[in-house]
Amino acid sequence: MKYFVYSISLSLILTLGGCWSRYDYTLHKPKVRYQKPTPKALKVLLDETRGKEYEWAEEGPEEFDCSGLVYYCYGSMNKFLPRTAREQARVGKRVSVDELKYGDLIFFDTTARRTGQITHVGIYVGNGKFQHASNEKEGVKITSLNDPYYKNRIKICRRVIKDDNINKEFKPKVKISSIPKDDCNKCYQAPTKVTAKSGEYYIQLGSYQTDPEVSEKALLEHLKSSGFDYIIITQNGAYKLLTGPFATKDDAVAVLPTVQKQFIPDAFVTTYKEPNVELF
Repeated sequence: MKYFVYSISLSLILTLGGCWSRYDYTLHKPKVRYQKPTPKALKVLLDETRGKEYEWAEEGPEEFDCSGLVYYCYGSMNKFLPRTAREQARVGKRVSVDELKYGDLIFFDTTARRTGQITHVGIYVGNGKFQHASNEKEGVKITSLNDPYYKNRIKICRRVIKDDNINKEFKPKVKISSIPKDDCNKCYQAPTKVTAKSGEYYIQLGSYQTDPEVSEKALLEHLKSSGFDYIIITQNGAYKLLTGPFATKDDAVAVLPTVQKQFIPDAFVTTYKEPNVELF
């Protein structure tokens, strides 16, 4: 009888508190799709989960909370991490924000008063961005680490993919600023020019709180080495990085999938007019 009364009371509490859900909140281990975690396998999983819905205490494959996304992605690569963000933050090698590599985990304190607790986690995807199950409104998305809300709430970063796997699969295929051209004949090829001499159409790669010339040097070098000119403009106190120009909108739309795949997944076509625009 006591158990029956307790069950009824708990049900009423959950219902009145807005927590009643159609979801099954028991823990479900994902199917192992890859025998070991690698950046290449992780990218496939992250691409598949982007845009999925947020649901508290869910670990996929259709709905996720923040730590559930991490649990699902790494579990699918035969590496089962703890289920909660607080416990996940104890696993792997601690790294600084400046040392982040693809697949590293970033932990945040999202409490209103910043109590020091770890309450959120995301997966670093390069170029100063991370993928995470954000909230019920936005779902699984990519966010910049320069976003003031998250930038000021980072608590700790962890690496759970071995460095040798990272270096093997993500060796740069283009010249970067720290490698002289003459020393990189195997990985560097003279680029075919992609952007035009003039035009009003651009592809926006990102919006930043700090000057990309300082914070995104590797990305900018990658752009130039691949045949893309770029401009940096300031609007409403933010820096915007645009690659272009393109002579027509059709030209920009045709190149967009390449830019999204090679540089920034959420890049988009835009227009920009300015006399005497200087290309870097």
